[in-house]
Amino acid sequence: MTVGRAPGERASTATVLRRIGLGGITGSPAALWVSLVLLVLLLAVPAVLPGYQTLFRSILISVALTYGWNLIGGYTGYVSFGNVAFYGLGTYCAALSQSWLDAHGIGDRNLQLVLGVALACVLNAAFAALVGLPVLRLKGHYFGIATLGLALAITDIVGNLDAFGGTGGLAVKQVDDAHFAVYYYAAWIVAAGALAATFFIARSKLGYAFVAIRENEDAAAVLGISATRYKIIAWALSAAIAGAAGAVFAPANGFVDPSIAFAEDANVFPIVMCILGGIGTVAGPFIGALILSGVNEILQRFFIKIHSLFFGAMIVLVVLLLPRGLVWLFGLRGGARTWLKSLSVYKA
Repeated sequence: MTVGRAPGERASTATVLRRIGLGGITGSPAALWVSLVLLVLLLAVPAVLPGYQTLFRSILISVALTYGWNLIGGYTGYVSFGNVAFYGLGTYCAALSQSWLDAHGIGDRNLQLVLGVALACVLNAAFAALVGLPVLRLKGHYFGIATLGLALAITDIVGNLDAFGGTGGLAVKQVDDAHFAVYYYAAWIVAAGALAATFFIARSKLGYAFVAIRENEDAAAVLGISATRYKIIAWALSAAIAGAAGAVFAPANGFVDPSIAFAEDANVFPIVMCILGGIGTVAGPFIGALILSGVNEILQRFFIKIHSLFFGAMIVLVVLLLPRGLVWLFGLRGGARTWLKSLSVYKA
């Protein structure tokens, strides 16, 4: 971005970047603390706001999905349009494993939920690594198109296999009403685990390798970073998180079919949420998912006809005015003038 510029201009650019936090591997510490406080407060929802438990559970699942996408799209720079495939496979892992465990008389609903999440993580990570070997050799929009094709193909395959219930779907047995909050806490643990994993990965050699690949894959290779290996790791981790979110959703919803498990919303929304909050940061996915999921749920309840219009307008505004997301505004000095200057720096 600064190649070929005068020293004075580079210094000025570096100052602006420091002010807006651009270049940090975890993003704004203040935004992270705000996210952690909000996350802890969400633990009280079943006790304080039991009527909104389903709403906040959906938000937490969106948070986890957004963190999953952030690892491959945000930190590694490979924009995937197919992460819904892992989410959908996670829902079916939970449904099918519960059916098998019931048939063999193994475990209660809580144990089956834990086993379903674990199985979804392992199988999705293994599947992503296997598919990633050829797909992650593609770059840019070729990679995006390939991942979109993968999601569409898996949706059709699942919908045509009797073992997955075909287009009729599968019923998933639930706990009784008195213990229904277990699904909320499971979603909370998955979302919190995704946040924690992102934080520790971002501060590790793994995270630095992801960012090096994102910034310049050829230069990363010169430094001895095996781009193929790290990209596969990033996608496998991303798939595991998405699968865990799906494995919680299935029993909480009580039913899965291809239209629910591989819904277009679950593919597009995490990308928009990540961009709004702050792509390639730790706090950004949480903040973006919290805001957009909450607004989306309200619009779906009261203004269902303009719900899609809202998201279309939101995508355009975020890309134009907040290309680095809301977390970059934390600690911003200089007000509107610095913000406008940061836009020109980012677009340079």
